Formats: sequence, structure tokens, C-alpha cells
Amino acid sequence: MNKEMKEAKFWLNRNYLFTRKVMADKRTLEKLENQLGSGVAKYESDGSGGLDQDAARKRHEDALIDYSEILSRYEAEERQLIKETAKTRRAIEKLEDPDLIAVATDRYINLMKWEDIAVAESVSRAQVFRLHDRMLEKMAKILRTEDF
Repeated sequence: MNKEMKEAKFWLNRNYLFTRKVMADKRTLEKLENQLGSGVAKYESDGSGGLDQDAARKRHEDALIDYSEILSRYEAEERQLIKETAKTRRAIEKLEDPDLIAVATDRYINLMKWEDIAVAESVSRAQVFRLHDRMLEKMAKILRTEDF
């Protein structure tokens, strides 16, 4: 693999860690939503359970503030990720070869493992790597000649 191919691979992988962070934030939001739902049920009870309603309401309000801060960050991250993913898709579409587009999309957009790509494309793992190398050669040229 030459230097340009490595740079193309690095460019295609640039969103991987960011995508994982965005997905982790999404899971955090889902967890907080569940906690908020159960918190409302607790502080809206009739009080017969011995629960301090004022303390429960305060915890719920604090959780709402945490949720809104994380949601705001998540939405900004998601917009950035969508923008960068669209840029990657435009570059991949310039490959023109359907096999290379499929491998690139599965790996760098769908974040699939090599084994899963081989199954999805009904080819051997070795063939996936050969396609990937061809794709990187073409992607290096695209990135060198196009404005990405």
C-alpha cells in the first residue's frame, strides 16, 4: 500500500471514532429518557410511599438539565456527522464501479466488519481485500483530483 492509498484510507476512516462517540451519546440520551420517565412516576405519586416529593422533583429537574445539555451536544454532533458522511458518500460514488462502491459503503459508511462484508457481497474475505485495495487506489486519485 503506497502513501496515497494510506492517506485515502485515513480520510475514509476519519469519521469512525466520531461516529462511535455520537452513538454512545445517543445511548446515554436513551438511558436518561428512561430515568426521566421513571422519575416522573415517582414524584407524581400520592406520597404514600414515604418518598420526599421535593427531593424527587429536584433530582428530576437536575436530570432534565443534564438531558438537555447532552441532547444539545448530540444534535450538533449528529449534524456534523451527517455532513461528513454525505461528503464521504459523494467521494465513494465517484468510484463508479458497483463492487468498489459496495465495499467502500459497507466499510466506511455502514462500519461493517470485513467478514460481514464478505458475506453481504457473497465473496471470499480475500476478494474483499483485493476489492478494497483497488478501491483505495481509485479513491486516492479521486481525492487528489477532486475537491474533498
